[in-house]
Amino acid sequence: MSTPSKFPSSAYFGATLLVVFFFLTCFQAQGQVSSVPKDSVLILKKEKVKHVKYLFYLDVSLEIGGNPISGMNANLGVYLNSKHAIGVSCFTVTSPYSPVVNQKTLMQCIGLQYCGSPFNKRNTRKMFYYKIDIGKVFNPAHYIEFPTMSSIQAQFDSKRSKPYMFRTTIGMRLIFLNFYLALGNTGNLVWNYPNNSYTPETQTFKFTHGVLGIGITLPPRKIE
Repeated sequence: MSTPSKFPSSAYFGATLLVVFFFLTCFQAQGQVSSVPKDSVLILKKEKVKHVKYLFYLDVSLEIGGNPISGMNANLGVYLNSKHAIGVSCFTVTSPYSPVVNQKTLMQCIGLQYCGSPFNKRNTRKMFYYKIDIGKVFNPAHYIEFPTMSSIQAQFDSKRSKPYMFRTTIGMRLIFLNFYLALGNTGNLVWNYPNNSYTPETQTFKFTHGVLGIGITLPPRKIE
């Protein structure tokens, strides 16, 4: 009588080892593959927050103040990321009338602008901002109006004047609307007056202004 062969039991044992090895290999490979996309997604999300949907911005506003002060403001810039931007600013400002002598100054200013946000959270970062403008005054005009005579226009002395301009702004954007408060100042401006008995020959002053602005931002700022 022949003895039974041991081959079936060996075959079953080998097949079991192959199945176990297969499952272990699959689970290990799946764990490695699934872990890489998760890390990549996190990195992509972090990098995505740093970008904005629109690269350029345009702010156009009207400015008002007391006595009254009024003017216009336009800014064109480019976003460096979701918090920082640089651009060019251009605005005109009208000074208030003096309570003693009616003096009025009109100014056109152009300069470089930096725009940033003091916040890190997405919603507050895209809503609140501050700006710093540094530039130059062009074509200033200064008038003195008297009750009994026509107005006298002063002559701007560009050689002795320092027509630089510095201005800071804090504001808030709501979709495409823009609200802000701006404070600005210039260097010493020198004016020469025609020879008459009503005005001094030369007058020097710094042009200081504070205004409230309301306008629009195009396109509406959207941070991804």
